[in-house]
Amino acid sequence: VTAMAALLAHEVKNPLSGIRGAAQLLEQNAVGDDIPLTQLIRDEADRIVALVDRMEVFSDDRPLEREGVNIHSVLEHVRRIAENGFGKRIRFIEKYDPSLPPVHGNRDQLIQVLLNLVKNAAEALQGSEGEIILSTAYQPGVRLKIPGQAGRLQLPLVVSVSDNGSGIAEDLKPHLFDPFVTTKLHGNGLGLALVAKIVSDHGGVIEFDSASSGTTFKIMLPILTDDTVSHG
Repeated sequence: VTAMAALLAHEVKNPLSGIRGAAQLLEQNAVGDDIPLTQLIRDEADRIVALVDRMEVFSDDRPLEREGVNIHSVLEHVRRIAENGFGKRIRFIEKYDPSLPPVHGNRDQLIQVLLNLVKNAAEALQGSEGEIILSTAYQPGVRLKIPGQAGRLQLPLVVSVSDNGSGIAEDLKPHLFDPFVTTKLHGNGLGLALVAKIVSDHGGVIEFDSASSGTTFKIMLPILTDDTVSHG
């Protein structure tokens, strides 16, 4: 994915810019049925550029700019986006631990992670009985061994996104976080792969549990401490 992102960024985005510009020029003199066609060219060029931009994130190895982030503020922001868009007909339930310390993370990227998870949950729901549960918890005893890390990391802050949909297909579960794996008709299979990368860049872990009664994604993250501040 990293190699493909670099190749596409160099070999595809530049000619697409020319194609889009040409479509805009044609649109100025287009009439009748030709106008929607020039708009289609422009819109599809934009869509491909957006896809390449998403792939480029996989090759971005710069250190994260992190600070103390209120995860409840992030969740509220995501919920508002959902309720005013793709989740208008969904019931949202909040189960928050009010005493949570700040996450040591990047607010914008955490919004992206949770928005992806909530959007996936919304797409898994059918009918008027759909609900999504957003929950947080503090589990001070959670210490995990992370590949490539010495010792065990303490990841006490847990954020969960649960839905009461039909669950994830068994054959998809082992590959859920792999790039280009999707069951959506118009999906590109990069959403959960990007979620996994961002969580990993935060030093966290993401897990899921799925059955016919619904799916839960659980993210475990480090909290902001004097030690994390001193080490960046």
